[in-house]
This record gives sequence, C-alpha cells and structure tokens, in this order.
Amino acid sequence: MTIHRSIWAIALVMILTLAGCSEGKTSNEQFQFLNELGINADDKLLLGDTVGMPDIYCGDPGQTVDDLQGKKLSQEQYQALVQPAGAGIADAMSNWLLLGVRDMGGGITLAAYYAGNGVGYCVDLITYDKQGQVLDAINTREMHLLWRVNMSDINNDSVYTLDSHVTIDGDALTLHRVMGRCVMDFEKEVKGAPLWQQAWQQRYTINGKGHFILEGQQVVDEQGTVDYYAAMDFKSWDMLVCSRHDAAIMDTWNSYVAQIEATYPPDYEYNPFPQDVALLYKMNPQRFLLWMASPKGSGSPLQRYFKLPPSERPALLREVARLDDSSARQRLTSMINSWDDKPLTRHL
Repeated sequence: MTIHRSIWAIALVMILTLAGCSEGKTSNEQFQFLNELGINADDKLLLGDTVGMPDIYCGDPGQTVDDLQGKKLSQEQYQALVQPAGAGIADAMSNWLLLGVRDMGGGITLAAYYAGNGVGYCVDLITYDKQGQVLDAINTREMHLLWRVNMSDINNDSVYTLDSHVTIDGDALTLHRVMGRCVMDFEKEVKGAPLWQQAWQQRYTINGKGHFILEGQQVVDEQGTVDYYAAMDFKSWDMLVCSRHDAAIMDTWNSYVAQIEATYPPDYEYNPFPQDVALLYKMNPQRFLLWMASPKGSGSPLQRYFKLPPSERPALLREVARLDDSSARQRLTSMINSWDDKPLTRHL
C-alpha cells in the first residue's frame, strides 16, 4: 500500500509539473514576439482589470514620467511595436512606455502604451497576433482635449479637463471618462474643484480579428449645470476613439450628425465636426470612401461634413482611383471636384 501511494504521489507531482510547464510554455508562446525584442512580459508587465490614464501634464506637479510603471521602449522596439500602427498612433513623442500586456485569447495580445513629450501625452491600446503583427489600435486619451474648446471669451484660468480609465472584462473593454470645467493654476499646475462635470462610458469588444468594435456610448452621471456645447465639442473628438478597421463605425458617425446639428447652428464657423470627419477619413481612407460610395453613404448627412483642403485633394483622388467600382469612382470624383477652396470650419 505504501509503495502504491508513493507511486501515485510521484505520478501526481509529474502531472502537476508538466501542467505547470505547459502553462508556462503557452504564456511564453503568447508573448514570444516581445521576448524576441528583449521585453520580458513578467507579472509586473501584465495588465490587470483596470488601466489608468496617467495624468502627467495637468495633474500632480510632483509626478513625472519617471514615476510611471512600465518598460521604456528602445528605438528598435518602438519601430517594431508602435510604428506599424500608423498615423495618429505612431506620433513623434520623446518617451514611449509599454504599460502592460494581456492575453485576450484566440492568439490576440492587447498592449497599453504611454507616450509623452513634456507638453502633451496619449495612452494607446494596440492588438497583435502571435507574430507581433499589429491588428488594430486606438488612442484612448490625448491631452490636446484640454484645448478643444474655443476659450477666447472665457478667463485664462478656466480649463476643460478630462479624466479616464479603461476596464477589461473578458473580450470587452470599457472606456470611462469624466469631463468638466474647473479653475486651473497653470503656474502650479493645480486644478480646482469642477464647476460642472459629465461622465460617460464607451464600450468595445475585441473580435476574432483583433479589431476594437464600438458597442455603444452613454452618459452615466452629471453634476452641476453642464455646458452641453462644450460637452458636445469633446464628444465629437471622442468619436475618434475607435477601430481603424470596423466599417460599422461609419454608421455610428452618420447617426451622430443629428446631435451635432442640434448643438451647432448650420452657419457656426467653429464647428469642430468637419475637422474630426477628416481625421476619421485619414484613419483608413479606403474604409471611409467605400462607405461614402455605398447606398448608405451616398447623400448621407455625414457627406456634407467631409471636405479636404486643396493641398490634400491629389492624394484623396489617388485613393478614389483605387476603388474597384467605376460608378463609385465617378460619383466621388464628381463630389471632390465640386468643392470650393473655402474650409468648412475655422475651429483650431
């Protein structure tokens, strides 16, 4: 009996050991592309259920980039991991930190990055396949949001501020935002209590292709008398937090036009929406043009907010020429040639 127990004990130890090795091997395989770049995805570098947005520029004056937990990227690592994500993500910043990674299942890895240059910063989420190829990327926060609102008619010590974090649950991500107006002491970089604030959430799922799919956006709390003009200004920019591939986002933008027009009169020259629509186009020109040429896009409300300056139209026409449908090429070319040189907006 003792011998049999000993044999079973040894067998059990071997099974557990092999299971542990198998689990470790799976984990190593998942992050192998990081290991090859000299990044060890140990416990300290694994993302938890909450990803905070570091508030360096406009928060605690004693906090610096050096206080952030993460792996500072070398130029080689930046070129391999971030640069392929393209414009709007791979912006020139002096500091790039990998805040953490997470296995999202199905061979997909989610990574969170901080980028800052002492003036502004952003936090980006990027998905990869097992080979480290970029699947999708979204910019979850930019400090430029502080300057979105035209402040020519208000005191210089007033500023709109935005705080946010991301929660992860299975294949779903929720971006939590709180925006409001407060008094700002720029010399001491200290923010006062909000005069009003509004909180809302944006929920995404990561599909089997590693794309961020926007499931919806909703206001979850308001305090004080909300300046809806300012709130809409921020939300217009916030709509750019989206997948670079999912075509359904175009339907969301089109339905958003009604809210824009309810906020800004048609002749309001500082309407930020045309600028944001142009940025949506630049995320993925072919996705944008295919939608514009489709039955949904032809004559859509969104179409009247799309216009590029003369200097950018040759490149736009080259993108149109790539479309397979000759009638779509003709309609879009006619639309572009009908534009005058006057910009749709004077907003920043």
